[in-house]
Amino acid sequence: MKIVADANIVDVSALYEAHGELELLSGREIGPAEVRDADALLVRSITRVDARLLGGSRVRFVATATSGTDHLDLRYLHAAGIAVADAAGSNANAVAEYVLASLARLILDNELDLGDKHVAIIGFGHVGRRLYESLNKLQIPCVLCDPFVAAQHSEHRFCSLDEALRAPIISLHTPFTTEGAHPTFHMLDERRLSKLTPGTVLINAARGEVVDNAALTRQLARDSGLIAVLDCWEREPSISAELLRLVRLGTPHIAGYSVEAKRSASERNYQSFLRHFQLPDPRHGAGQHAPQTLLRLPQLSETEPQRLLAHVLSQACDVRSIDAQLRQGRGVPDAALFDAIRKRIVQRREYSHYLLDLDGWHVEQKKPALLAQLRALGFGVKD
Repeated sequence: MKIVADANIVDVSALYEAHGELELLSGREIGPAEVRDADALLVRSITRVDARLLGGSRVRFVATATSGTDHLDLRYLHAAGIAVADAAGSNANAVAEYVLASLARLILDNELDLGDKHVAIIGFGHVGRRLYESLNKLQIPCVLCDPFVAAQHSEHRFCSLDEALRAPIISLHTPFTTEGAHPTFHMLDERRLSKLTPGTVLINAARGEVVDNAALTRQLARDSGLIAVLDCWEREPSISAELLRLVRLGTPHIAGYSVEAKRSASERNYQSFLRHFQLPDPRHGAGQHAPQTLLRLPQLSETEPQRLLAHVLSQACDVRSIDAQLRQGRGVPDAALFDAIRKRIVQRREYSHYLLDLDGWHVEQKKPALLAQLRALGFGVKD
């Protein structure tokens, strides 16, 4: 058996090399010639999988280490009898933590005070649900918008898109679609962007095409007071330098990148691979979880709980440092830089990996409610 795989898929060699010839390539280098004699293809979102790529090949199994599948021509794959596996939900926690880290950065930069503000979560799939759970643990109220699942979740309050867009904080978590009753392509177009209240925080950790990037650029250039945080862009990896200059925080589509998310995605794909080819799992016993890493927090003069929490979240995931990397070269990012940062960020760890050392904090900073929130988010707290 021959397996062609994106070399940046976590644990790909360890998982697949026992099952045949494994050829590792950059995801952007995978073309028709490379897959012609392959039996299985393992990709990420940067590889478009369609008839142009697989026509004439012997590929019968495709797995993507991503939750989204808009880079896969599912209609063609199903018609061709090619099995498809995805990793839906594996990065939900990582994306939710990215949103929290972005809000934390805005708080520390005095751009945001949560106060009595609420968050509109647009898209209530794996990621939207996980973000809702995290915000609930922080007692931050939410409204939800997702016409596809509203009827299935009567315990939650759902609203229309127009109502959701009146919220002071908006977080997008929809797939990218162009058909159906509620297509998401340019869901936030010129008209809707122009109606956002000044001071609104708009976070896109879904797909770049959900927001009309040209319209967003014009809106931000008018100094509308909109605070934009973009992790997803149109025409990735060749993103707009002007739009990057105008957004408050910009990152190269890494919200779902973490060691834990990547390992989960790889394991899900691998189990699908074994089932499809009716192969045994050659591994013996379950792997051991690595011990938590001690995260020493700096001494702070802060006593306000919101800002103390923001400091912790920024220590665990520093969105500003990623933003600074993307703005290298006088704010003119190229595709190579975009991809290089994505490759480095894969070592990011989720909250559950950390044991917080609060020895440098004063007694009045160690508020029971704050410690309870940190534990609820997954952090360990050193006694």
